[in-house]
Amino acid sequence: MLDLRALRRFATLADERHFGRAAARLGMGQPQLSRALQALEREIGVRLLARSSREVALTEAGAALLEDSQRLLAIAEAAPQRARQAARGESGRLALGFSGSCAYAFLPAAIEGFRRSHPGIEFALREMSATRQVEALREASCDLCLLRAARIPDGFAGALVFEEKLVAALPRTHRLAGRSRLDPGALRTADFVAFPARDSTEFHRQLITVCADAGFAPRIVQEVSPMHALIGLVGAGVGAAIVPASVRKLHFAGVVYRPLAGVAERSRVFAVWRPDRLPAPARAFAAHLGVQHG
Repeated sequence: MLDLRALRRFATLADERHFGRAAARLGMGQPQLSRALQALEREIGVRLLARSSREVALTEAGAALLEDSQRLLAIAEAAPQRARQAARGESGRLALGFSGSCAYAFLPAAIEGFRRSHPGIEFALREMSATRQVEALREASCDLCLLRAARIPDGFAGALVFEEKLVAALPRTHRLAGRSRLDPGALRTADFVAFPARDSTEFHRQLITVCADAGFAPRIVQEVSPMHALIGLVGAGVGAAIVPASVRKLHFAGVVYRPLAGVAERSRVFAVWRPDRLPAPARAFAAHLGVQHG
């Protein structure tokens, strides 16, 4: 295997085309440089330089070696800095799982700001259900997940990064659509569109909780996901829905959003990771979200 020091000496000599100047630049004697070149030529098995009394010229083999030497030396010079950047979370790849509804809330601004401060990190963004996020963390196919949940799942580490109020999404033709604010009890006789209970989504649980606190069980006439499909059905007049406030960014002509009075329930997003695994890019992004790790 070729020695980087030998390649550096050869590249310097090829650049100067003069043994004396190259030796001075390298801080070594001219005879020592000449012996080093001879050793390199013996190792490779071909002549690299054509010498004359007045100048040094590259052979075809020497020109080919120079091209590769410059590339290898550039990589070797950059390698320590790249390693330090990777350790600091300034470069590398971040596999980020997220609940789709986060895209209506804080996630776009968070990613944009992080990319400005960490341009060397490549994102692999994966929108998925809460159940699939937990599986992806276990499989190590995601480094960090942004999970809408009531709490951090057992066996994982994490921190709260975002929370917001809940609102009612109503068909524009609904009898309550004209109100500026709703008491949840006013929805007692309403039909509801909800996320499927089988998906173990936080949205389904919160609908049940808000209605139970108001003294009734919701009449769910349709279960559907994802969020834009649910809001689309609200706009079609199928029923009302209880959703995070940031969903108001989904503008459907037939939908109005109304604040809910007296509702303590909040929609929360946790940054979640495996306790034994949080790569540097994920640590950096978590810190950008305000999470202190370790």
